[in-house]
Amino acid sequence: MGNIIDNLNKIEANIKQLCQSKGIDFDTIELIGASKFRSLDTLKQLKADGRVVAFGENKVQEFKDKYDESLTWDIIGQLQSNKVKYVVGKVRYISSLDRISLAEEIERVASNRGVYQKCLIEVNSGEEECKGGLSVSEVEEFLDKLSAYPHIVPVGIMAVAPQGVGEVELKKCFTKVSEMFQKIKVKNPEFKVLSMGMSEDYLTAIECGSNQVRLGRILFGDRP
Repeated sequence: MGNIIDNLNKIEANIKQLCQSKGIDFDTIELIGASKFRSLDTLKQLKADGRVVAFGENKVQEFKDKYDESLTWDIIGQLQSNKVKYVVGKVRYISSLDRISLAEEIERVASNRGVYQKCLIEVNSGEEECKGGLSVSEVEEFLDKLSAYPHIVPVGIMAVAPQGVGEVELKKCFTKVSEMFQKIKVKNPEFKVLSMGMSEDYLTAIECGSNQVRLGRILFGDRP
């Protein structure tokens, strides 16, 4: 656990340095532990530290196996409609809402349980064919359609960066998403979360406006 705290200290120092140089409020940045393959005991110890506010799971089966109501959870991976029943009401955010068929199932389950499920709309910032998520140009129309589902509360955007691009192209992708987020935020007071950035690019993402980063390897070390 000592190595993880050391890693967290370095991450925090890097973010503080960036925030100071760019005039960003450090206290607005939220750290999510991308906890795939990490033990529940490790997550509980990290929660006790207090700086990582939630844990993001990619696979519903692993979430089910590890679920502990004392921790705050997000689903950050692609979500199949037939797995929605396992997460609604148990996770803070479903961070990968990207299609109406998924929204219909979230609405159905949430309505039956009498809960309101907060969601992030997933954006494919590089518009890669092999990845899920909406294009930036599709988000506003998708949001309008979500108004038909009263038990879904859209609170922001989750963007996944394209792989293998240079820093200039990466900034273009993140900036495009950030500008769209700010435009929507003006009209929608619930829209508060811009989740961009992972282990390889979290500092670039924060510089471009992200207020939530999802950290795996850089926080926990290599996967077991």
